[in-house]
Amino acid sequence: MVGSDAAEVITEVCRLYDMKGEKAVFAAKNGRVIQYRDFCVVIGTTDTYVVDEEFCTCGDFTYRGSQCWHILAYRTAKALGTIVERDEWYQDSF
Repeated sequence: MVGSDAAEVITEVCRLYDMKGEKAVFAAKNGRVIQYRDFCVVIGTTDTYVVDEEFCTCGDFTYRGSQCWHILAYRTAKALGTIVERDEWYQDSF
């Protein structure tokens, strides 16, 4: 996504989700959302989490059932077209 469309997505995510949105946009714009052959992950501030449209392995999602910024980062990166593609299996990347 380029130009004003990307700016609109970023503005809307930040407006709707405040600090979570800002963290999500940062991750989406800075290569922290990575699609491997088997999983998509978001590199968080303290760990790396497996994510998709409606699931995340972080504690915020797992224990509280709330939408975390990692899911927002995944959705934002998908909308912006900034998901980093890796032609390898996630567990082999260690």
